[in-house]
Amino acid sequence: MIPESICLMPWVHLYVDTNGNAKACCNTSITYGNVNNESIESIWNGESIKKFRKNLLEGHKDKRCASCFKREAVNKSSIRTETLDSYKTYLKWLPKTSSDGTCKESKPVYLDIRYSNVCNLKCRTCWHGASSSWFNDAKLLKTNFGDKALIKATPENEQLIEDLFTFDTELAEVYFAGGEPLRMEEHYSFLDSLLAKNQTDLHLRYNTNLSKLTLKGKRALDYWKKFKKITLAVSIDAIGEKAAYIRSGLNWGKFLENIKLIKEQCPHIKIQIAPTVSNLSILSLCDLHQFFVENNLIKMNDIYLNILDRPNYYNCKNLPKSVKEKSKENLMAHIDWLNENNASKVVIKEFEAVFEYMMTPANASDLKAFVKETEKLDTIRNEDFKSIFPEFVHLSKT
Repeated sequence: MIPESICLMPWVHLYVDTNGNAKACCNTSITYGNVNNESIESIWNGESIKKFRKNLLEGHKDKRCASCFKREAVNKSSIRTETLDSYKTYLKWLPKTSSDGTCKESKPVYLDIRYSNVCNLKCRTCWHGASSSWFNDAKLLKTNFGDKALIKATPENEQLIEDLFTFDTELAEVYFAGGEPLRMEEHYSFLDSLLAKNQTDLHLRYNTNLSKLTLKGKRALDYWKKFKKITLAVSIDAIGEKAAYIRSGLNWGKFLENIKLIKEQCPHIKIQIAPTVSNLSILSLCDLHQFFVENNLIKMNDIYLNILDRPNYYNCKNLPKSVKEKSKENLMAHIDWLNENNASKVVIKEFEAVFEYMMTPANASDLKAFVKETEKLDTIRNEDFKSIFPEFVHLSKT
């Protein structure tokens, strides 16, 4: 059995955030270096990553990996467990790792590079650091991350792309997220580099709002036809006007058209929905899943639930008791529906985990903050939560 301390990420994975920091993954503060100051090769063989490997091999569970441990504690899969499952073949590198954490065989075969925060939407549960469109609203709320809308990993991201091919190895997986990857020129440049090197057998994986499929004359579909394995995790939390409220700037009709276009022109692509489970989406979550399945937009098991942890005022565990009870009723009925339709045990556990997480004790101050922050943003955006979510308001008063 693989020890709980073991995570394969420091042997196989390179993550770079929009500030150029190379980290263990997107959910931790464990930092190896910065691509603006060091080469990727020196970061990969540096003291920080070696120390992390050493600690894992010695059985230490790093507190900075809490996001994975929290998910695993409620029976959900985590980045750690998913990576172990997907990259079992690379476990062979662990016994070849020296006592100081050096592993000459180890290469970054799984990339996640956040070139910038460029995004055309300003989702309620997002922020300026992950969406350039959030900048003006964030300035008014005094939550902006810097004094410019656009944040880039490096001033020369095209050079960064070249440097990513420093290692003489075949890539196994590339994860594109953002911001919105389909609005990034670097996304298409990286695909051009893969095609030039004839690396088309790898897994291209996306987290995308799927609102636009073209950028400056380049069509994502034309590229995707050339790659064998692609998974699109589509960020969507509700249906219709609720979806547009939560993900401000989304055109619901165009969004559905894009999914249908992908299914027609690139049937080899796996499409799954990846809703963010928050107090904004909790009452709509089950309807969302059933809508996508019943309209043949996804298969039953093609859903991945992201339970929002922060900011606390959007955390579903801080819902009013009456809203929790209605959400509980919806979730129990949906789990029955999943069982009746032979959904996988994994998906059923995902919804059970949402229920378990939601029913943990609420914090009254966070609920008050939700009301306050919602009213602020409604005023800035000229939107009205009460008219979009009347059932939430009604339940809150009962």
